[in-house]
Amino acid sequence: MNSFKSLRHSFKFLNATQFLGALNDNVFKLIIIYLLINTQGVENSSVILSTAGAVFVIPFLLFSSAAGVLADKISKTNILVSMKISEIVVMSLSIIAIVMQSALFLYILLFFMAMQSAIFGPSKYGIIPEIVSPKNVSKANGALNSLTYLSIIVGTFLASFITDVTNKNFVIAGIFCVIISILGFISSLGIIKKVPKRSRKKINPLFIYEIYKTLVICSRKKYLISSVLGSAFFLFMGGFVQLNIIPFAIESLDLSEVGGGYLFLATAIGIATGSLVAGKLSKDRVEIGMACLSGFFLSLILILLGIFSSFFTIVIILLILLGFFGGIFLIPFDSFIQVSSPDKKRGRIVAAANFLSFIGVLFASIFLYLLSGTLQLSSAAGFVIMGIVTLLFSIFITGRMSELFFSYFARKILLKFFRVKVTNIPSPSSYIVLINGSWLHGILMFSFLPNLKIFTLGNVLRDFPYFRGFLNSLYLIKRRKSKKASLIRLFAKAHKYKRRINFVCLLLDKNFNEFDIVNFIKNQNSSKYPDITFLDVKKRNNIITYSFHKKEV
Repeated sequence: MNSFKSLRHSFKFLNATQFLGALNDNVFKLIIIYLLINTQGVENSSVILSTAGAVFVIPFLLFSSAAGVLADKISKTNILVSMKISEIVVMSLSIIAIVMQSALFLYILLFFMAMQSAIFGPSKYGIIPEIVSPKNVSKANGALNSLTYLSIIVGTFLASFITDVTNKNFVIAGIFCVIISILGFISSLGIIKKVPKRSRKKINPLFIYEIYKTLVICSRKKYLISSVLGSAFFLFMGGFVQLNIIPFAIESLDLSEVGGGYLFLATAIGIATGSLVAGKLSKDRVEIGMACLSGFFLSLILILLGIFSSFFTIVIILLILLGFFGGIFLIPFDSFIQVSSPDKKRGRIVAAANFLSFIGVLFASIFLYLLSGTLQLSSAAGFVIMGIVTLLFSIFITGRMSELFFSYFARKILLKFFRVKVTNIPSPSSYIVLINGSWLHGILMFSFLPNLKIFTLGNVLRDFPYFRGFLNSLYLIKRRKSKKASLIRLFAKAHKYKRRINFVCLLLDKNFNEFDIVNFIKNQNSSKYPDITFLDVKKRNNIITYSFHKKEV
């Protein structure tokens, strides 16, 4: 029994349990949607999809916080097994609801199905760092998310296939869901029981306040709150795509609602592949920069999807690419949340992230209803608008995490074209001064200097980075009329941030020289800037050499 429940096997059983649960979620939700469209008419498809999406997400908002507290107090394994038992009960009752064809009963069961998934979530993600080594967390998340979206592929196919081959005999689909829930319960028994963290935190019925306090904790950890927002936005975008795809198939491609269900397979295949690739590319580190970069690809693909909405082959290719870059977008954010969260607060932080994520899903339902119901826009236009929203969010999140973005961009892309040689890397206490260097030289420094912030002089809207404070690793300071006034402002700002970061680089143009800097430091309080290091950069073909040296002040 111990070997059966070893750590090595536990992750496999967790994967299997998650796969079967996500499979059931998708089959059950789609069966309800197909049944209600069949009884209420295709013309009501957008309303049915919006309602089902909202009903499914509300339990995640109501119970995620309590589920996170439970995950920190008691055995996560016990929670996982208990939720699988409750899933069997809900699926058994669904057969009665299908026979009755009661929309209210079906929505109530969808609510309870989502409730057990909401309680299942924090324990599912929270147990990963307990059963895999820290360096394998990204790979584990990639595998888990890949199987999750594989379950969406299979679930979407099976819901559509069963509806087709049984000539819309939804009772058979209900029986299928009961069988899957039983298999999920059996697989959950193979997850090893870990010692609970026994947090003293109590469940607070004022869960919104609990979520707020947890998010405050996240805000104190560098980049953690940004990762939570990134993960939440993925669910907003993904939820909109999943809901909009069926009206899109009906309006733009002349398919049935079941055909629209098949169409989502392309996106799910892409997400499964992208999640695996993200885990492989990350190796033993969390690559947030990869997520930021993929966000721009997502915005472009969504816009193209709206433009080429009537071309079936192009739509399939774009949906696969949308899913692929979606998987690459999500994995680094989820991995960072798990790795960076304190052990005794991980469950609550994951729960808070889930809460915001499903706020995103709820907003996706509201957004779809606003565009299709209130504004009477086509589903193709909806994809274009979502592409623009995604572009704006990608710009925002890249700005908040620009240090990690530039580090990834420099290491994984720029270093494919340039070779960098570095001599005499200074200590983190140094103020690095680069005179007459280009932004290429500055960005490449992120490949070998961790936690770097670059300060430069210029004018807002005229000089890169154009906006003050937009990119948190590049700081634009307004140029003053005199050199001395400019340097006073430049060094004052650098000194203010120096305590929070490792390396500071002052990027100056050719109007300055080393004598100007040395003379300025002599006339100021030299003890305030004790470690000035000058940087010479030489470029020969594709080889860039960085040489650091100090000058007596």
